Amino acid sequence: MSQQQILDTVKSHGIKYVCITGGEPLLQKEIYSLMSELCDLGYRVSLETSGDIDCKNVDPRVKKIIDVKTPDSGEEKSFCMENLKFSDVNTEFKFVICSKKDFDWAEHFVQETRIVDKSVILYSPSFGKISEKWLAEKILSKKSSARLHLQLHKYIWSPLVRGV
Repeated sequence: MSQQQILDTVKSHGIKYVCITGGEPLLQKEIYSLMSELCDLGYRVSLETSGDIDCKNVDPRVKKIIDVKTPDSGEEKSFCMENLKFSDVNTEFKFVICSKKDFDWAEHFVQETRIVDKSVILYSPSFGKISEKWLAEKILSKKSSARLHLQLHKYIWSPLVRGV
């Protein structure tokens, strides 16, 4: 689709909030101008990114949800540390937790980098690996500053895929 077709489609829905997600949206060079134009048109825009690409070219009006890969994801080393400089009220850092080891690692990372001082911290249970209840109880018992965050697309689409 052209950028104009995307803008027309967004407008046709009559909404004011647009979440840009993917795969990895920042791999598309046109995404930067699309986000800026959406902001110019008065939309509230958020970006969900894998965290391995520097967000320096993202319009500052865009809310960033940046993944920090945990050890059990197998991609722990892929996080772009430059993204820590975006730690502010317009950025959330999301950790997909696969195990107790990941939880402990994430807690250490959050405290060591002090991103919790300025940003929202989200912990999502890795779908099918740990339960939502386990993670919620872990967050509460450890008095974590993180907020439980469910990857809704996993819950919405999984039953549809299974034919439920």
